[in-house]
Amino acid sequence: MTRARPEELEFVPGDWGDLLARMAEIKASGTGWVNLRPVIDREDEPPPPGPLAIFGGSPHKVPLATWAPGTRAPNGTVKLTAVGLQHSSGPRVVARLRDLGLSLPAGWRVTQDHPRRGLVAQLSTESSDAEAVDWLVQAGTALCAVPATGRWRASLHAGLG
Repeated sequence: MTRARPEELEFVPGDWGDLLARMAEIKASGTGWVNLRPVIDREDEPPPPGPLAIFGGSPHKVPLATWAPGTRAPNGTVKLTAVGLQHSSGPRVVARLRDLGLSLPAGWRVTQDHPRRGLVAQLSTESSDAEAVDWLVQAGTALCAVPATGRWRASLHAGLG
């Protein structure tokens, strides 16, 4: 089975209009997800991880944020919208972000906070997609280990869930 390439969308923080519209389409379709990464100039790109990287810390010098919409199963159960953040900042990133003034929004529940696999949280039912994107971009900016341009790129994986 051939999968379509994700749609790429570049944006600046705070200018969420096109991104939120596409996220609403993904949510309505019931399948797909969105990956977000800060844009890095070529000369600032970190080197690829070496062969021994599997024994060390996280290779995610440039954070990768993910948004996956909630879904309703045929049996009526609801899977909440979730966000993830792969990073290289080490263990207990929730506490580190809180110390930076980036606490998780009210009602979000951490389901994973691991130094290699990253942070995963379920959103509250009251959370908006704009709140999720804003928090992910702020947290990703704070955790980026290399200079970034200030722009972000979204990879929209629609209908591929």
